[in-house]
Amino acid sequence: MSKSGKNVDYAAALENSFARWDYIHEHGCSDPFWADGVNMNLVRNHIMYYKQKLSEEATLFLLPEAYYREVPPEVDNNFMARPDEIRQNAARSMQIIDEDENLKFVREQSVHLTEKQLKQLCIPAILSYAENLRRAISEDDLLTMRRYENLNGYLESFKSAAQKLRSPEILAGMESIPADEDEEYEELDEVDCSEIEQTEAGSAPEAQENFVQLTLF
Repeated sequence: MSKSGKNVDYAAALENSFARWDYIHEHGCSDPFWADGVNMNLVRNHIMYYKQKLSEEATLFLLPEAYYREVPPEVDNNFMARPDEIRQNAARSMQIIDEDENLKFVREQSVHLTEKQLKQLCIPAILSYAENLRRAISEDDLLTMRRYENLNGYLESFKSAAQKLRSPEILAGMESIPADEDEEYEELDEVDCSEIEQTEAGSAPEAQENFVQLTLF
């Protein structure tokens, strides 16, 4: 019986957890913050929990086939599935980013912007995308490299920033803000830039699709 008072199908939950562990081991997941090994060990904990509940609530003749399957081994928390594929994808993503015309334009124009404009447009955060991937490749940081397998969010950020920089009205509007209102706009900037930084963290819906919760129950 669960905390909500509803019956739990531990047999189905056990089978799903075994399937989930196998999938992460072979394909990895899309968790932007934790390596596959962490998620695999969490699923392993689920497997042991469901086995325990089944042994407590079922007779020997009612135990599902999955119950007799051996518990998967504990793995290194830093384990990452398909490492060579991630490295290859990162190299391709790096090339695409370096060749992106919008990013090139943002880089060229950024040297002409005031500190206020840079901050309000989140230009430093946007420019850091390329360098973060470059650093991850040099350090063989597979978790960070995996975030760049779906480039849509990054490329859209480059495009959006370039469009704003091509708009004299937007830049002029920023420069017209009185100095005594800077503090107010700084607070707004922090909200805007936090949304930009979510792209770096891989928090788009597709990046969270296979995310394993960091709580057991």
